[in-house]
Amino acid sequence: MKSFLREPLVHFLALGALLFAIGIVRGEPATPGSTRIAITEGHVERLLEGFRMTWNRPPTEDEFRGLMEEFLKEEVLYREALGMGLDQDDQIIRRRLRQKLEFMTADFIGTVEPTDEELQTYLDEHADRYRSDGRLRFVQVFIGSGGSDVEARAQAVLARLQADPDQDIGPLTDPFLHPLAYPDISERELRSVYGPDFTELMMQQPVGTWSGPLASPFGLHLVRIDTRVEGDAPALQAARAEVYRDLMFERTQEAEQAYFDGLLEQYTVTVEWPDGMEAIDVPGVAR
Repeated sequence: MKSFLREPLVHFLALGALLFAIGIVRGEPATPGSTRIAITEGHVERLLEGFRMTWNRPPTEDEFRGLMEEFLKEEVLYREALGMGLDQDDQIIRRRLRQKLEFMTADFIGTVEPTDEELQTYLDEHADRYRSDGRLRFVQVFIGSGGSDVEARAQAVLARLQADPDQDIGPLTDPFLHPLAYPDISERELRSVYGPDFTELMMQQPVGTWSGPLASPFGLHLVRIDTRVEGDAPALQAARAEVYRDLMFERTQEAEQAYFDGLLEQYTVTVEWPDGMEAIDVPGVAR
């Protein structure tokens, strides 16, 4: 039952019912042009609570009368503005209304707390995201990328290093702008300099022997990894805050998409494509 309540489709259905109920409670008109304004108990309570939160006391009769007058002025002018179409084609208003609806979705999803079992499952499924950085200590010989014989030169130098691992690497390396020896570097630091492909290969090389050549954006590298500490996935207790944040964000995204997809099904969308432009397949757009 609990897992059923956490399905995005259930969130969508519940959210739709919630938004409908909110419209009823607020007494919002069926159309912007309605001349009936129903000030509900909820309206009154919100005005009172807003004043209390600002001034730490309830309003006097005159102060509350002023609150009501201001509310009526805002409501009437708001409806007149809608009736005049002043909200049409206003990008700022469109974005603000979209944000409000998305905030309501996020608030609703936030009321469904994940269990420890769900958090652990999410952590297990995305372990690499929370894994601590591995660390390396290594030395390298750089073989420049120029010339058609670069691979052959790299293999020849590798053979010399494997035959005599402790020889001076200075005469063997081409000029290079980065260090030849790294006494301690993290995966993240290595990735930022040499790129993800090179870093992934480095984490797979044997320890204590020369290997390669490994390609980077700079050229070819012969490497000897002296020590390597693998990154570890943390326990749930240590990563709980991050896992909770990411899981709730993902759930919110899924619920928002499910809600939008359900709304979009109620619309018929057509596009007049410019001359010479082929129609593009867009979800929800009729072909």
